[in-house]
Formats: sequence, C-alpha cells, structure tokens
Amino acid sequence: MNILFVTWDGPQVTYLESLFLPIFQRLAGMGLHVHILQFTWGDEPLIERRRQACRQAGLAYRAQRIWRRPRALGSLLTALEGARLIRRAIGEQRIDAVMPRSTLPALATLLALRGRAVPMVFDADGLPLDERVEFAGQSPSGLIQRLLRDVEAQAVRRADRVLTRSQQAVEILLARAGAGTAPGKFQVVGNGRDTERFSPGDAASRRRMREQLGLPAEAPLLVYAGSLGPQYCLEEMFRLFEQVRQIRTDARLLVLSGSPEALQPLLEHFAALAPAVSCLSLPAEAVPAYLACADLGLALRRSSFSMRAVAPIKLGEYLLCGLPVLASPGIGDTDAIAASAGRLLAGLDDAELARAARWFCDEVLPQREGWRGHCRNTGLRHFSLEACADAYAAALLPLQTPVQAPLPDGRPCGEPR
Repeated sequence: MNILFVTWDGPQVTYLESLFLPIFQRLAGMGLHVHILQFTWGDEPLIERRRQACRQAGLAYRAQRIWRRPRALGSLLTALEGARLIRRAIGEQRIDAVMPRSTLPALATLLALRGRAVPMVFDADGLPLDERVEFAGQSPSGLIQRLLRDVEAQAVRRADRVLTRSQQAVEILLARAGAGTAPGKFQVVGNGRDTERFSPGDAASRRRMREQLGLPAEAPLLVYAGSLGPQYCLEEMFRLFEQVRQIRTDARLLVLSGSPEALQPLLEHFAALAPAVSCLSLPAEAVPAYLACADLGLALRRSSFSMRAVAPIKLGEYLLCGLPVLASPGIGDTDAIAASAGRLLAGLDDAELARAARWFCDEVLPQREGWRGHCRNTGLRHFSLEACADAYAAALLPLQTPVQAPLPDGRPCGEPR
C-alpha cells in the first residue's frame, strides 16, 4: 500500500527526520510504503539534507517551496499548487491513500481529492489553529483563521481516519466536526522513539559527554530540548535554574535547540546565570547522548486549551534516556506519566519553583541511579517506536482494498511468481 504523507515544515524543525522517518521505516516492514511531499521555506542545503535522510531511510521525498509573500495569501496559493502536486503524485506513484499533517496540507488534499474516492487520513497533530490564537496573537475571528477552522472541520468529516496525539483532541475535533461524524474513525497515536538510540548508555559514555561539556562528573545538569517559543516557559525555566544554583552552585543548564539565537535575550536578562548555560544546535542523531548525561529533563509548557491536544516529544526522549522530568500539568494525556517519573509543577510562581529545585537537589540527585532505571522503564512502556508504528498501522491497514492486499505467499496482487 502506497501512502502520500503531506507535511508543512519550517527550516527550524526536524520533525520529519527525527520523528516521522523512523516510524515510516517501521511501517514499510508492514507493507505500508510512505512517499513524502514536504512544503517548506528552508534553503536548498537543508532540503538536500532532508532528501538524503529520506533516501537513507528508503523513502521517496519531494520538497515544494512555500510562497511567504504576501504572508497569508502566499500560504493559500501554495496550498492550491499543492493540490496539483498531490493529484500528480497519486497517478505517478500509484498512491492508495493521502495523509496530510495539519491544516494547510489538509486544504491541499481536500482540493486534490475532490471528486475522487482515494482514502484520506488526517493527521491532526494537535490544535495548531488554537495555538496561533493563544501564542501568536492571531484573532480568532480573522478571515484566515475562520477559513482554516472550516478546513479543519471538513478534513475531519472527509477523512477515513483521523490521527490525534491525545484522547482530549479526539473529543474536541469530534465536537467541531458536528453531528454524523463517526467516533470510530479516530486513532490516538504516540510520538514513539527508537529505544536503542534513546537510552541511558553507560557510566563511561555519560562521563565522556560531560567531559566534552567541560562539566565535572558530580555537577548537577539540567537539560531542555526543543523549540524556544513563548509557550515553553523559558523565563520560568531560568528562574528555576536560578533556584537550583542557590542550592548547588556547580549546577549547569544545557539547552538543545535548532534556534539557539532565540535564547540570547534571556541570557542577557539573566546575566549572572549565563556562564553556567550552554546552548547547542545539534543534528538529531547527536541528541540522545547529551540527554543521557544529564540529571533532569525540563518539559515546562504554558497550559492552555490547545495544549490539551499535544504529546510532547521531549517527554519520551527524556524518559528513555533515564531522565526524571519536571513538567507542566494539563499537556495532552501525559500528566500521569510525568508524575510517575518526575514531578508536575503546581504553578510557575517563585515559591513553587523553589520547591521543585529543592526536590531535585534533595530527592533526585542522591537517588540518581534509581531514578535512571525507573524512568527508562516508564519510557519503554509508553514511548516505544514499535507501539507507535503499530498504532499507525491500525489506522492505515483497514484502508487497504482487496486488490491492494498481498497474496498468501506475500506477493502483491498481480505480481508474477
């Protein structure tokens, strides 16, 4: 079965390489072959790196440049052009189902499939329209916002399957799509990680990584991995680190992000902490070793309506690398997981951050090895790549028609012996 995955990504994110390629590789072993159409405004060297990564994973890849001027109109024009590319791919690559990720790819797919019976799998992946209202200042009553909300609802109604990252997202999208939308079309999928790549390693490998960072073996190391947008509580993260430094003056903070320049204003504001902060932009394959040598993973996020629909990728990465987590509540369905392998913050005020700092220094650091094993086991239960791929397959395989289904000896229908 051939599936066209349509995604819309800026140059600063690595979701395609770090999250989706490993999942799609596993799906290929189940007879589900994913072809990728990525809309992006990244430069040619970045596109070539992604093309190489897809080639190494055995996946077909095509990039299409996003028109960014005029801003809103350019995106809509790109989506219209995307419909033409999707229709062409369906014919040339013998596509059996189209899987758009998020709203603008869904718009292109709806246009492409008009009058066609090709199955559609809508990977809703959060509530991005609500995020733009809450964190980017967009008006909920603006023309583009209203248009895209209608696209979101139409995509849910048209889709044969809808993928979400939380059960709460299922309830929200089902209500928005309206009466007649079948609850059975929804499938919650996780953000699974490769449990061999994301692992605690051993004491020697962790010591070597600390040496590269110029960090003593016993110095507490807090780590944050991910984007540096306003919803990620960066100022509160620095205030927490300030509290930790009052208890352990040798503590360090490591920030791993594709846009390290976004941290500069905070480093200037917290000038006294700056010498103890390292910010690195790393290729995806280098991240696990840096996580494994740390003592605490930070997953602070501003609670809001849109955050009910997300599943933080970093949570699984931290836990599989043996890191206890300090997390915000109300983020997707992950409260119980984070609380069982770390601590949920009751708030973001200085008193609560001080309590969290004391918990880290008094309870986590003295029992670091015990936490390492417990967190690793928690990560294996909830964030394995195998479980994630199985969830995708559960959504996709029922869309296979008898003509597409393999013969008992494993040959595709119509293939000679």
